[in-house]
Amino acid sequence: MHLESLRIFRDLIETGTFSKAADLNYLTQSAVSQQLKHLERFVGRPLLDRASRRLKLTPAGQTFYRTAKRIVATYEDMTARIQSAAPESARRLRIAAIYSVGPYLLQRYLKGFIKLHPEVKVEVDYQKASRICDDLLRGRSDLSVMAYPVKRRDLQVIALGEEEMVLILPKRHPLARQERLGLGALSGQQFIAFDRGTPTRKALDKVLRGAGVKPKVLMELDNIETIKNAVSSGMGVSIVPVATVAAEAKAGSLCLRRFADQKLSRPLGVLVRKVRREDRAVRAFLKHLEANNSSNRPALQA
Repeated sequence: MHLESLRIFRDLIETGTFSKAADLNYLTQSAVSQQLKHLERFVGRPLLDRASRRLKLTPAGQTFYRTAKRIVATYEDMTARIQSAAPESARRLRIAAIYSVGPYLLQRYLKGFIKLHPEVKVEVDYQKASRICDDLLRGRSDLSVMAYPVKRRDLQVIALGEEEMVLILPKRHPLARQERLGLGALSGQQFIAFDRGTPTRKALDKVLRGAGVKPKVLMELDNIETIKNAVSSGMGVSIVPVATVAAEAKAGSLCLRRFADQKLSRPLGVLVRKVRREDRAVRAFLKHLEANNSSNRPALQA
């Protein structure tokens, strides 16, 4: 039995689905299922109740889960502390960020930070939201920047405020002639959506369902630049963070509209493992964030 098997089992129970556990561990659902069977053969008892439609632990599974979670947490804490004590931790800052935040909002903070701390080498890796938390917990990144930041006992969330979401349209779209639009105007419209698994997509779907609005989802994309290109080519409309289309709106290549009857925004935050706060580079960046936190900037409010 390997540590990786324990981690996969922990993720399976905490996410509640084979697909999410597979995504977190860069595996297929079949591979996760095989890992479960391997663990059950090792233990000699079933860990999940197959008669239940939902993931339900057997009594043996409950004991195994509690122990596996403790073992994995201890290992991750140990590796994080070792990395924090390494001399290079003071000279390197690894940041994982979602595509729609990194090149836009994050650069605002990095520019000032690098000027103040030229000795720190900053590495930014753009990832899907589903991978960011995993990279942080496994020590592949020191900080993560994302929308709808997750809350976990071993992670601290530093709020970066609310980011306004706006409607973007091709210049010659019929709706572009109207200065004031209600959310209902999207009903029946061809819509370019964020990928189904992203927190932003889930939040927007909830808003649209609540308003009884049903656009025609033509495409689902995970890259903000691809979404903007699809809209500008006339394929449909979309709802995106306002910071990501500032240049296009100024140049007139895209039409930007705010909804008259609905304020749309999404929360942004930085995630950091509590133990990694002791890293000198991490501590310096958090201090810089505190001094320049966007949650104190009304301009970002919807």
